[in-house]
Amino acid sequence: MTNLYQALTREAQDELVRDLIVELVTVAVRAVPDPDHLDDRLTMRIVAEVKNGFASGQPSIDAGLASIRECCDAAGDDLSVAMEDALLVALNRRRKEIDELRAGKIGGHPVAYLLDPEYKKFMDPILASVKPEVTLWCAAWTAGMDDDGKMVFDCEDNFSESDSMVGVLNIYDESIYAEDRDGTVRKRIAARMRKVNDVVGEMVRGFVRGDGNQ
Repeated sequence: MTNLYQALTREAQDELVRDLIVELVTVAVRAVPDPDHLDDRLTMRIVAEVKNGFASGQPSIDAGLASIRECCDAAGDDLSVAMEDALLVALNRRRKEIDELRAGKIGGHPVAYLLDPEYKKFMDPILASVKPEVTLWCAAWTAGMDDDGKMVFDCEDNFSESDSMVGVLNIYDESIYAEDRDGTVRKRIAARMRKVNDVVGEMVRGFVRGDGNQ
């Protein structure tokens, strides 16, 4: 019989012991430049990154993760035309900010410290690796230990808590929802999150029931 702790990667096990909490599954849905048309600033792609703390080679877990990825790969279907336009504007604003930093500018104006040779020597490789992206939504399903050493489970997302850790780590900006005036996009996203939550819940219940090693 495999318990939840044993099902985690070594890194996740260490994190759980050290911090008493670990992210089991984290989803971040973002707008990024279309990789097939990187020079076209009127195109973008909605992508979903799914990270997890489970060790590979567990059929029930692998099947659950595949289901989550399939669900989140269709996240772009939740957008309205107005929201697509808003995301494209935000993405191009992010592109411009990165381009300016690489050129040693902020707000279109040269900044002395950004042009300093020592600073550029350190920062240029970092800025070269920065990719423009705008987070649409993100959520993390976590497991932790209570004072009695029992496992407890929770989920946080960028909507339920304005300062949620998952929102901070994924640089979520509430302003991109200004065009979602009637809340339709939020409702669609909430429904997609519930689908993912059901899958994660079933994955966790397998270990709670003691049959997580199938």
